[in-house]
Amino acid sequence: MTKAIAHTVLIVEDEEDLRELMQTALESRGYVVVTAEEGQDALFKLERIERPCLVLLDLLMPGMNGWEFYTKMRQLPNLDGVPVIVHSSASERAPAGVTQVIQKPITFDRLLAVVSKYCAAAPN
Repeated sequence: MTKAIAHTVLIVEDEEDLRELMQTALESRGYVVVTAEEGQDALFKLERIERPCLVLLDLLMPGMNGWEFYTKMRQLPNLDGVPVIVHSSASERAPAGVTQVIQKPITFDRLLAVVSKYCAAAPN
């Protein structure tokens, strides 16, 4: 198991193009990015990265949706306190307790501002 460091971001997003754009934008700024297509995939990947500095979570996904993922993630004691930012077209339906909610579409500048608030970028 690899340890997460202060700049690992988990993106849980089923839209491939958006997921890749977010990943590229964050990696270009020095963040380590792990992506997942849906909640079950994200839980699997969390076992390998241990503790991200932030989770960017879509809600409307096939398979395990964002609500189910959030509930299961919060049951994992080693992830207590990890900020979860919901980015969704259904942002008004975000689960109680998430750190922040952002309505889709998210701009590049907004994405970077939110991530930099919770994560330290890796030195380039």
